[in-house]
Amino acid sequence: FSIRCSTPTNTTPNMSHSPETADRPCKRVVVCGGGVIGVCTAYFLSKKGASVTVVEQSSIACAASGKAGGFLALDWCDGGPLSSLARTSFNLHRTLADELDGARSYGYRRLEALSVTVTESGKVSSVARKNLPAWVDGPAEEGRTIGTLETTAQVHPQMFTRRLMTEAVEKYGAEVVVGRAERVVVGAAEGRVESVVLEGGQVIEAESIVLALG
Repeated sequence: FSIRCSTPTNTTPNMSHSPETADRPCKRVVVCGGGVIGVCTAYFLSKKGASVTVVEQSSIACAASGKAGGFLALDWCDGGPLSSLARTSFNLHRTLADELDGARSYGYRRLEALSVTVTESGKVSSVARKNLPAWVDGPAEEGRTIGTLETTAQVHPQMFTRRLMTEAVEKYGAEVVVGRAERVVVGAAEGRVESVVLEGGQVIEAESIVLALG
């Protein structure tokens, strides 16, 4: 992936937009953090017409967001407070995969998920393994299906995050600035944010700031 980056000394976020957002009010937003949360925020805000700058100290999805398992499940949170969020997220991933050619560009795939029990002794009878697929090796037994092609999927997390950032930059005019956010400037009169100051003195003007720093 190649994402256009810059290191400005004093900048106002890019105000240009694609035709589908050209007639919408433009709000200047700085997102601090280039992990999956920051990038998804930048993607959807820029898609809605905001002028978004992502500040990332190293590279997009360079830390935990690029090294997670990337597992997606529709119903594993059912019965808990995150059930609605998990279901919405799973379906949104499916939509994004269709829109962004996820299977090719970031490894989106539907899959079956299996839960197994592993014995401490290392001895497993053939009867205990009768329900396990042949590719499950080691002292495993009692396989149980916990996900189907309709309820579980997986993505490559770093590729997914970078794909969304590339789309936000190339299609919706977002920008990526490499640098470390040092402080937020708040106007004394109205108490509203005005800018983000980076180490070294770079200033990025903003009307809203999102902190997604892990």
